[in-house]
Amino acid sequence: MRRFLMVLMPVTIAVAAILVSRGSVAGHQPATAEELDELIGTAWYSVSIFGQPNGYACIEIERVDGPDGPGLRVTEDLKVMISIAGQDLETSKSQVTIYDASLRPLKIELFKNEMGRQARVEARLEDGEMIVRTSSPEPGAPPPSVQRHEAPSDLTSDLIVALKQIREGISVGDSFSYHVYDADLGAIDRHTVTVDSREQFQGRDALLLRAVSENLGMEVVSLISEEGEMLRQSAPGLMDLMLERVTEDEALAGLVPFEIESEIPIADRLPLVRRLREVRLRVERRVGPAAELIPQSRRQTVSVDGDDAIVTVRRETPPEETSQLPVTDPEFTRYLEATKYLQSDHPRVIETAQEIIGDETDAWAAAQKLAAWVRHNMTAVPSEPRPMTSLEALDALRGDCTEHAILLAALGRAVGLPTRLCTGLAYVGGKFGYHAWNEVYVGRWVEMDSSWGQMTVDAGHILIYSSAVDETSYARASLATGRTIGTVQLQLLGYETADLREIEIGEN
Repeated sequence: MRRFLMVLMPVTIAVAAILVSRGSVAGHQPATAEELDELIGTAWYSVSIFGQPNGYACIEIERVDGPDGPGLRVTEDLKVMISIAGQDLETSKSQVTIYDASLRPLKIELFKNEMGRQARVEARLEDGEMIVRTSSPEPGAPPPSVQRHEAPSDLTSDLIVALKQIREGISVGDSFSYHVYDADLGAIDRHTVTVDSREQFQGRDALLLRAVSENLGMEVVSLISEEGEMLRQSAPGLMDLMLERVTEDEALAGLVPFEIESEIPIADRLPLVRRLREVRLRVERRVGPAAELIPQSRRQTVSVDGDDAIVTVRRETPPEETSQLPVTDPEFTRYLEATKYLQSDHPRVIETAQEIIGDETDAWAAAQKLAAWVRHNMTAVPSEPRPMTSLEALDALRGDCTEHAILLAALGRAVGLPTRLCTGLAYVGGKFGYHAWNEVYVGRWVEMDSSWGQMTVDAGHILIYSSAVDETSYARASLATGRTIGTVQLQLLGYETADLREIEIGEN
């Protein structure tokens, strides 16, 4: 499931870039040229995962003078190196943002490389809207897309914290929120912040702040100096991610790709998992309660045992009753819409899906036809080096589990079948590996795995997140997955066989 690891890294850095203002910043006094001059400078940061330096970030701030007065140009450069299945990859970005004296973003130019996928984002603030144009320089890329986002009155920049520090300072106990435009995620986000305490960092007085992204539901802890300078940021529970202020030489020295482990071994092996009714496991987490990482669902239950979680996973069963296509209930609108990853409104996707199902209107029968077609027509590879959209997967007809699931999700939506993308862990050969599969709505939600040819998933599929595959939910899925990488261990407790025998580990 390389795609979710691809999305994880830029999302991780986006989460770890939350700074603060005090109170609502709507209508705050514009900065003077002298105040803006106090914000200029260059800052370098090391980026580490589990204590290992894997990348760097550089932020350069300059003052600019435009026809409407003074402002700022902020240049952000980022690079993070990772290794998956022996392949060294990188995610990087270069973003230039022009701000006015109120620190509202007037223009953004972003170029990013996400493990081989390149994209350009150009945004401008115009008549109360953020108008965003996204394109790709790659051969055969789809035409540019344009989106419009209503700009909240308190739309601002993370730099507002430094401006507030210059003017009046912030104090322990303050709580505040504001909106930003996140070009990485392509969305307006709201950050809510609490000033928690005073700390010492390398002999300097600093304030510790806790910020939560409304879109991502992720907390970031920041240390800022009395001058408003970011000294350190961390994302608790997310691979021990840390950004720390260093010199340029320190930021660039000794970088080693972070090796992402794609499997979690267990001490005891399961028999043929497709024949089991349920599997019981203990989930142990290195730090914090494990139950936070594994959701309850119709197919799996989670109970708490101290900091551990006891998870019971049942195999999926076919539905007793099914719905008719197309599904038009407004409740399922977000699971029927085309997205940047699922081009379900593209003529070739629609034509392919209609050819596959023919005159079939029974939702469950159609879902099985689509899953069988994906299974038999796509060439499975252990790990696709370049993540694909559904249209690219249809063109290539090859990919790992994520490409199978992405394509099935788009084909389903093209004929009015609501679909979701599941990310989680699946058992094979004595290990649980990170995996992707689907949920389809056929009168109720049913989980199916086209890459493994399972019309109903077996009891070895542990769900971590179910996504609508829009940009926000996709990012949430990546973060949910990332919180488990390198932090959890699984212990097999027992299972139930098809003939209802309860087997505890250790029994003959």
